[in-house]
Amino acid sequence: MKLAAQPIAPGSSLQRSLRKYVFWLTVLPVLASSFAQAQQLSLDITLADNGVTIGQWHPLLIDTGNGSYKVNDVTYNPSGVSVFCHDMTMSIDPFISASVDVVNNTLAVQNYTLTFTLPISPAITGGTRIGGSMQGGLTDANGDGIGTLSTTGGAPLYYGQIDGVNRLPLFSSPFSISVPYMFGSTNVSGGAGLPGPTIVGPPNATNSIGIQHQFSLTPGDRATFTSVFDVVAAVPEPGSLSLLALGGLTLLFRRRR
Repeated sequence: MKLAAQPIAPGSSLQRSLRKYVFWLTVLPVLASSFAQAQQLSLDITLADNGVTIGQWHPLLIDTGNGSYKVNDVTYNPSGVSVFCHDMTMSIDPFISASVDVVNNTLAVQNYTLTFTLPISPAITGGTRIGGSMQGGLTDANGDGIGTLSTTGGAPLYYGQIDGVNRLPLFSSPFSISVPYMFGSTNVSGGAGLPGPTIVGPPNATNSIGIQHQFSLTPGDRATFTSVFDVVAAVPEPGSLSLLALGGLTLLFRRRR
């Protein structure tokens, strides 16, 4: 004799147990992934002068409680230059928003490469979309009436990077801005792929994203950069799909009650 499968009665203890089981089976992998990402999140700041690294820092990241992290205002003073980092936020989404001042304390024009690198985990696969923006400023900090910020080495003023590879250029070389008068300031701003991101990026973002500024700066003057680089999956990530599935299951249970 064959036994027919009996339907689960709505509101029964068995149905409630099944709902809890499905809930945690769906949510736990997402939570575990987010926890692992938070543990691995770090920021590497590198400053190079004519290709020679003169400073490298790993500032403390503070959890803001809303899925992103920040860096408290901090000043670095390697030989001949002052680097002030402020209003910096980042996330495992991933994106970087960085604001930094660089002052050339030497008596000669210097070429600098300033790079921010943020590890990402898990990797984004199956296509990416990217976008970024930058506002750059220059101030005649020593009051000599001379101040110029220029691209150098054929590189743009801004690069958005994925896995250490330059992907999104802004302000292509040759490009420069100069102060209009003694103690004067000037600035420039622009972006691409925002709001969005909308620009098609590489197939995968495996290890890191970053922002790089490469520029020359006249002696005694201050360069300021406020920059953003954002990378998203071209299709929903597994975690997002799990949450969508969870929402569908919740609606299903509600309809059956």
